[in-house]
Amino acid sequence: MTPRRKWCVVLFTVLFTPFCCLQAQQQTELDSLLKALPRLPADTVKTRIYGRVSYLYSKSHSQNEQARKYADSTRLLSETLHFDEGIALSHYYYANIDIFEANYDPALEHLQKYLHFFEQKPDSFKMANALFAIGKIYKARSDFDKAIETYYRLARISERTNNTLELAMTWNSLGGIFRQMQKYDKAIAHYKQANEVYRSLKMTKDYGMGLMNMGNVYNTMKIYDSALHYDTRALEIIRPLKVNYEEAIVLGNLATVYQQMKQYQKALPYELQSLSIKRTLPNKRSLAFGLHDVGLTYLKLNQFTQADAHLMEGLNLATEIKAKDLLQAFYETLAELALAKNDFRSAYNFILQSQQWKDSVFNEQSAQQINELQAKYEAEKKDNQISLLAKEGEIQKKEVERQATLKLTFIGGLLLVTLLAGLILYSVLQRLKNQKNMAKKDHELTEARFMHEIATLEMKALRAQINPHFLFNCINSINVMIANNENEKASQYLAKFSKLIRQILENSETSNVSLDREMLLVESYIQLEELRFKGKINYQISIDSKISPEDTYLPSMVLQPFVENAIWHGLLHKGKNENGLIRISVQEEEQTLRCIVEDNGVGRERARELSGKNILKSKSMGIKITEDRLRLLSKERLKELVRITDLKDALNHALGTRVEINIPIS
Repeated sequence: MTPRRKWCVVLFTVLFTPFCCLQAQQQTELDSLLKALPRLPADTVKTRIYGRVSYLYSKSHSQNEQARKYADSTRLLSETLHFDEGIALSHYYYANIDIFEANYDPALEHLQKYLHFFEQKPDSFKMANALFAIGKIYKARSDFDKAIETYYRLARISERTNNTLELAMTWNSLGGIFRQMQKYDKAIAHYKQANEVYRSLKMTKDYGMGLMNMGNVYNTMKIYDSALHYDTRALEIIRPLKVNYEEAIVLGNLATVYQQMKQYQKALPYELQSLSIKRTLPNKRSLAFGLHDVGLTYLKLNQFTQADAHLMEGLNLATEIKAKDLLQAFYETLAELALAKNDFRSAYNFILQSQQWKDSVFNEQSAQQINELQAKYEAEKKDNQISLLAKEGEIQKKEVERQATLKLTFIGGLLLVTLLAGLILYSVLQRLKNQKNMAKKDHELTEARFMHEIATLEMKALRAQINPHFLFNCINSINVMIANNENEKASQYLAKFSKLIRQILENSETSNVSLDREMLLVESYIQLEELRFKGKINYQISIDSKISPEDTYLPSMVLQPFVENAIWHGLLHKGKNENGLIRISVQEEEQTLRCIVEDNGVGRERARELSGKNILKSKSMGIKITEDRLRLLSKERLKELVRITDLKDALNHALGTRVEINIPIS
């Protein structure tokens, strides 16, 4: 069996092995794939193995950086191979990482792209993966209507494909939603259905977490004996598996039961163990839950300083991830802490903010609590006013006694003060007048220097736009075509050459040009290089749909030096049978055009070895001039106008170069 066929079989096996087996084999499988990757050719099989490695790293819940690195490798190799399915799969791997880190907006965007691709095929298995993850995001954001709609669509697919495991996971997720909606009978029924499947398939971890879910329901129903029973059994199953994330969740749930039973001394050790584990994981939502629970327990134990520190840290985190249910809980607990410290003003404000995050209208108990807090706040305010009036009375009495003494000296002092005030006013006015004149002169001088510097850079930029070697080679190529009687090809080449020169001269007449004119110039330049090097160069240009190219202006001829650099020092060093690819994308972010020029060339390090240091240094002068132009035109003086990144795969092999240019716009 050939090595390629062998690894195709391995990939098929790992992709379709039941989840219960994968759980026990994850590390062995990961080690095997990492060992095999260097020997595999750069084809679609390798993209799938990159993706599988990313997935396994993300499932560990502690190696998200490695997971993202292999997701990048999946995307970059798929783009090079024009493998659309591989690109779609990379969106799923990115989404897994973002969900665990509670970056829900980019996760939804990735999943929608992944779902759209496999809806067109259609592929029920991949569609189910996307729907399960999307439902998980809606559930985390407390968008229960959207979550239930998504999970019921997933359930219909699972029933149609007879996928028992997938249906069990859907029941489990619906159980969590119904518990939060206080529909406990439905929650218990769905959890039991899911647990039966987990137990029959010997899915130890999932069965343990399913028992914990049952404990959650009974805790919410205040049936604490049953809650402790299920949570304790869950911890006994989960702890030997050495899965940190799940162990932290079960520990936190045990602590919550003891909290509800008002046994705070028993709750605190479980909560601190859980929080310690959560701090090692990148899951922001889970960490916020842990901070809230620890803060609440410290509050109940009258350790206010510790309570305040944990609650404020958690509140900042909940605000960052936009978790409505967590924000409501934090503000409510902070109000309770403020009441315990007799800070009625803060308590009143916290209660108001808590109510704003509630999905339902005010209930009678909440309204009464706010009225009581407001009454205490008004009473405190009134007491302060009475105290202030008493102090003012004493001050007035003393002031009357002092007036008699001061009256005799007041008239003489008034004349002296008036004279001094006149002298000071005259001095200040003169100083302001002088400062204004000096500032005006400084401004005129600075403006003159600024305009001179811009003009100088514009001239340098015009001279540096097109490499003289390129112009010479173009003319020489035309001469060769004429000598070889390739008149039609020479005419076509000459027409493109003259069009490029005309565009350069037209764009150089003004400091700013529209984005569409700039992109036409860049495209003409690439097409000319592509024609000269016989189709070795391909390119892709994408502009964000939110940008109007005709109405967006930027400095003239600012992108061409970077494209030229990508061709001469990246793509032209590739092998004879390797095609070069340049991707140019334009986005708008906070009054700044973010332009990215990315190539799949040999990378800067290899280009330096092949071309020689002097050529690279000479070419970088055009980029340096362009960066200086951008810096002068930026009122805020952007910290990083041009950023160059070497693209490498997981094995540190060069995949190309990415240049990010930040152009200020008005």
